Amino acid sequence: MTRPSASPLVKALASGDSAAYAALYDRWARSLLRVARVMLKSDTDAEDAVQDVFLQLARRRDLLSQVRDLDAYLFAILRHTAGRMAQTRRNEQQRLRQLLPAVPRDAEIALPDELDTALDALPFEQREVIALKLDGNLTFAQIAEVLGIRPNTAASRYRYALAKLRQSLE
Repeated sequence: MTRPSASPLVKALASGDSAAYAALYDRWARSLLRVARVMLKSDTDAEDAVQDVFLQLARRRDLLSQVRDLDAYLFAILRHTAGRMAQTRRNEQQRLRQLLPAVPRDAEIALPDELDTALDALPFEQREVIALKLDGNLTFAQIAEVLGIRPNTAASRYRYALAKLRQSLE
């Protein structure tokens, strides 16, 4: 079976065409940012993650000829970037906890609204699928490719997450 030829956009990206990168950014930046916010729970980190996606895409443009689905590829880069950033944040928080005295519970002032609370209560795998589906506007096949799972597994995680959200918000 022969691999389909790359799209004109992928070819332009691979050649380093700045207009192609601008078009790709215009098309996907908002969705990537929304997904990154869900994954990282921080506007600043989410912005950094999206910027890193486009930097990695430009730096590794020689690999674009192997990409079958550019949209899924972007979200896969985002997922790996967010994972690295989250791990770095966890490491930093652990170091800070060791250096700072414990903060009393009543010092926590900001309370998220009901939906944020319900989303936060979901397992990460379900929250990730919800973000990729709703904010990334990806198909279950694309989500499966991003996460390295089967499309049926992606659909199941989505279905379970929606059921848990409904139950939490009732």
